[in-house]
Amino acid sequence: MKKIALALAVILSSSLSVLAQDSREYKDLLTLFVSEKYDKVVQKATGYTEDEDTKKDAMPYLFLSMSYFEINKKDDLRARYPDAFKMCLKYLKAYASKDKDRVYYAEYEDFFAKLRYAIIAEGELMMDQAKYTKAKSMYSYLINLEEKDAGAHIYLGMTFIALKSKKEAETAFATAKAMLSDKTAKTNNKELSDLLKNALITYSLRLNDEGSKGEAKEWMELGMEWFQNDKEYKVTYDSING
Repeated sequence: MKKIALALAVILSSSLSVLAQDSREYKDLLTLFVSEKYDKVVQKATGYTEDEDTKKDAMPYLFLSMSYFEINKKDDLRARYPDAFKMCLKYLKAYASKDKDRVYYAEYEDFFAKLRYAIIAEGELMMDQAKYTKAKSMYSYLINLEEKDAGAHIYLGMTFIALKSKKEAETAFATAKAMLSDKTAKTNNKELSDLLKNALITYSLRLNDEGSKGEAKEWMELGMEWFQNDKEYKVTYDSING
């Protein structure tokens, strides 16, 4: 919580070139958020998203996403906002569409890391429960956050396989493979790196179990650039290659 508050303070007091991305600083939203008055943040920020002068600004949508994320953690507030996590993701997508250059992303790294792990966990749960359409949505949200998230593209491909959408699955896998081949996949934080490693291991083991040993080996080799010193990855590679 302190890290998020500090990040908010830094971004709102930083250079004018950054603040110029939005039409105002939204210090009122900051004050309410730091005071943990998340329901009031929702009310005020929603007003900004409906106002012609501010509806194109990224910050109100980011505050909405962060507030709904915090609301979802609190039993008393969650009872009043049962769709809090869903709303968090809705406004995350809206924020991402308005901050295409990710001007604020680094300043809110703590929030995005926690949210990414929450989305990953929800995606895994939906896959385990065979709720593939919902799982697909989770991986799509991750891609909205970071287009070069190769792990999310791989998992997205697996959801399309489960949904028997062959063409879409091929596209998702081809996208991930291109990122890995040309070394443009983003692994600059732990959550991106962990997701990619798990995606490569999970998909490769599935291919191997299905008798596609050569393809499984190919995917594992694509990940060697990042995980050659990872014990779990190497053990999996050896088991497929052996």
